[in-house]
Amino acid sequence: MNTRPPLILLYLLFFVNVLLFGSSWMFNKIVLEEGASPIWAAAIRQSIAALVFLLVFFIKRPAVRLNKKQVRLIVFYGVFMMALAHVFAFSGQGHIGSGLASIVFSFFPLAIVIISSILIPKSEPLTVKKVAGTIVGLAGIVVIFYTRGGTEAEGSRVLGIFLILLSVFVNALPNVVIKRDGAELDPLVLNTFGFLIAAPLLLLFALIFEGLPGFAFTPKMLLSELYLGILCSALGFFLYFYLLRHISVFKMALSAYLTPVVAVMLGYLFFDEKLSIDHYIGMFLIFTGIFITEIKHYVKRRPEIL
Repeated sequence: MNTRPPLILLYLLFFVNVLLFGSSWMFNKIVLEEGASPIWAAAIRQSIAALVFLLVFFIKRPAVRLNKKQVRLIVFYGVFMMALAHVFAFSGQGHIGSGLASIVFSFFPLAIVIISSILIPKSEPLTVKKVAGTIVGLAGIVVIFYTRGGTEAEGSRVLGIFLILLSVFVNALPNVVIKRDGAELDPLVLNTFGFLIAAPLLLLFALIFEGLPGFAFTPKMLLSELYLGILCSALGFFLYFYLLRHISVFKMALSAYLTPVVAVMLGYLFFDEKLSIDHYIGMFLIFTGIFITEIKHYVKRRPEIL
């Protein structure tokens, strides 16, 4: 019998999940500051996560019955969400701080709205609220793009923001496609094979575009990569899919508000990253856009769901 876990446990796991995803931006930054190149940084992180998923896969031994359509979905998921999106994220963080990167990435729910309206217009049609929310969120991105000053050089800052925004859409696309075509896919099977596709692909990309590692594997870098691979990638995705079984998608979407707050606080405490008032205005506009697109959930909530 599938009993629902205690409410306090679900709250605890939700905030652990937020802390993991929020702190990942800081540890990405540590890896880069220790000298790792972006693709190698992503390759090491995803290789560690792949080994963790593979171990769990052999322990649980889920039934694997995949048709051609599901195989294509897993390949698409691995290449785009687990490989390319992380390359763009690490590359972007080479140019901007962890707090600002997380704020730009908070546009993710609105990217889902945009792509869903194109790929699954019947089940996720554009509404006035979605259009209004997306426009407000895009206004936030524009404000962040055109903010002057800060510690980064202007061209480098703009490039960093663009790469993180590219990561947002590369992440969002597989989410929508799997929502449309992959409802029957076991999350463990999806993630195990997705990471097993991403890891060697990233290692190949790293060798082709960055050559053999020209940086020293310092203890700080290795510990950060272990944290990212085991906790942020592997445990983070385990918790995410586990929570989706027991709480509403709306409540899970609240992480879009909380994750950047965690990242901004950690960036300030450990890297002395200072955001301008324009950055906070941009974050407020993005959050407002998310709120507008999801306002029906705030008005008509099911009280029995966390």
